[in-house]
Amino acid sequence: MLQVYAVEGGKLMARPHDAASLGTAVWIDLADPTHDEQCVVERATGIHIQTPDELDRFYISDQLRTTSDQLILNALLVTGVTEHQPNLVPVTFIRSKGPLVTVSKGSKDGLAWLVAECEEGLPTTSKDMFPVILDMIIDHAINVLDHVSGDLDRLNRALFQHHNSPKRRLQLSASPRRRNHQLELILTELGYCREVLVKLRRSALSFRRLIGLLRERVSEEGLAKKLEAFGNELQAIAEAEVDLSSTASFMLDGAVGFIGIMQNQTVNILTVVGTLLTPPVLVASIYGMNFKNMPELQWEWGYFWALALMVISGLAMYAFVRARGWL
Repeated sequence: MLQVYAVEGGKLMARPHDAASLGTAVWIDLADPTHDEQCVVERATGIHIQTPDELDRFYISDQLRTTSDQLILNALLVTGVTEHQPNLVPVTFIRSKGPLVTVSKGSKDGLAWLVAECEEGLPTTSKDMFPVILDMIIDHAINVLDHVSGDLDRLNRALFQHHNSPKRRLQLSASPRRRNHQLELILTELGYCREVLVKLRRSALSFRRLIGLLRERVSEEGLAKKLEAFGNELQAIAEAEVDLSSTASFMLDGAVGFIGIMQNQTVNILTVVGTLLTPPVLVASIYGMNFKNMPELQWEWGYFWALALMVISGLAMYAFVRARGWL
């Protein structure tokens, strides 16, 4: 997929894929490009296109490369959060005297979705596009954090029920099946939030390492200041991600704790019921042996005696359990 962008009236506009548009473009975005698309861009711009490698490991060993006329940068970007399909996409930034070229692999729309999130003023020259895309990436990361933060707040209220009235909490605790279903949903959504945060952390780490390498080679004062500010933004995003990850971990422990409490309550009830029934069962087993010389076997009140003994022993055991605080 090939997208060509030019600045018109202070806005970033998509242009046709003809030679004239490629010659005046400030940003060319390629997503899983075909050989023909690469050749078209290379002929129009004189830029050698390099596609990013498949993402098969966490660490990107070759994040920055320089040639005589272009600078090649590699990083990871989180996509698909709004569709509940978070994915890490390798992106290559190619900087030269011509337009900025981005090449991504694994994103069907490339970086077109970043344009919709761009709210700041756009530059008028191609060399300014790289800092603007960095700003858009920061905005996207903040949007991801806001999305996850909202999900965690909602899950926190559903998990701990501290905003509900005592009557509502009692109704929920009186329905173990409903509470179990709710906890299962919470655990599933916590897994999704955790996945987004982990992938956002990997993306931020890749950009932080990339910016550190780039600052050592940049001689432009304006870009150097921009990279410093971008590094500070990435640091703030990393700290926010750590805070949300701690919140998600705490909620995971809380969900597991509630599940353990419900299991203990079930086991406790079964244990108490078994304890209360033990003396009556013992009485019934004794009088169910049918030995020939049992005195109560021929007794007129033997049946009622056995029933009364079972009831009395059960009540005595119930009083004992209550006195011990087990019930």
